[in-house]
Amino acid sequence: MKKLFFTITITLFTLITSINADDVPTFTLTTINDKNITVTETKDGLNFEEFKGKAILLTLFGHRCPPCLKEIPELIELTKNHKDDLEIIAIEAQLYPTDKVKEFAENHKMNYNVVAGESHNDFVAYIANRAGYSRGIPLPLLIAINKDGDVENVQAGGISLEELETLVKDLND
Repeated sequence: MKKLFFTITITLFTLITSINADDVPTFTLTTINDKNITVTETKDGLNFEEFKGKAILLTLFGHRCPPCLKEIPELIELTKNHKDDLEIIAIEAQLYPTDKVKEFAENHKMNYNVVAGESHNDFVAYIANRAGYSRGIPLPLLIAINKDGDVENVQAGGISLEELETLVKDLND
């Protein structure tokens, strides 16, 4: 009788676990350079499959947003300074066409992962909802994720290179 109870318990646990695993939101983002990035929701953050063990700065930006334009050189510098322990993923959230986002990124010499939001509006909406913005997204919007995948900071508006450097250091501790 104990064996039967144990077998039923294990079977139910396995079934419940597999059902819940299917309910976890997962997104595949495609960069303007055709690189896929798999993102899965976790309890405390987001798992970026291709960037395990690295800090992540996920930023939503607009191609016509003055504070967003101002932060591009800072993100370029940050990428140069943290090649081994940081990934930046910038999503253009004003639904600019993919070819125009690619041209924009080339013109601004963006050396990090850039995603056209027009193709990933579901993910942009998901991030806005998780960050608590149900009526539009303030741009730029930065989500800082530590090397374990936990969201440590959400920042609306511009942030200086000095603050970004401190943030990256904290995300990697």
